[in-house]
Amino acid sequence: MGLDTYAYSSGKCMPAHLFAHIPPVLVGGMFSGNGQTSSFRGKVYAPFLHNAIGLDLYQEEIPHETVVRAADLLDKWLSDNPGLGFSDISREEISALAQWFRVVADNGGTVGGWW
Repeated sequence: MGLDTYAYSSGKCMPAHLFAHIPPVLVGGMFSGNGQTSSFRGKVYAPFLHNAIGLDLYQEEIPHETVVRAADLLDKWLSDNPGLGFSDISREEISALAQWFRVVADNGGTVGGWW
C-alpha cells in the first residue's frame, strides 16, 4: 500500500511556491511531488519519521500542533545527529523533510495522507 503526503491550509493544498526553496530530493509518487511542492511520497519516509520522532504519517489528517512539534523534533534530530542519515534515507532528504514540515508549520498548515 502506498502513501502520499500533502500539506493543507484551509482545506486546500498549500501553494507550491512556499516550498520552492527546498532541494528536490524527496521521493515523489504518481500523484505527489518531490518536496518542492506541497507533497511527497510519504511511504518512503514513514519508517524514519516514526522511529526518529514518533510521527505516524498514516493518518488522514495531522493537526497543526503536531506538525509544529514534528518540525521542531526534526530540527532537533538533525542537530543531535550531525552527518547521519537513516537506513537508506540520506541526510539531505532528512534536511528537506525538516524544511518541508517547517514551511507547513510556519504557514498554519496541516498534513494529510492519501493511500
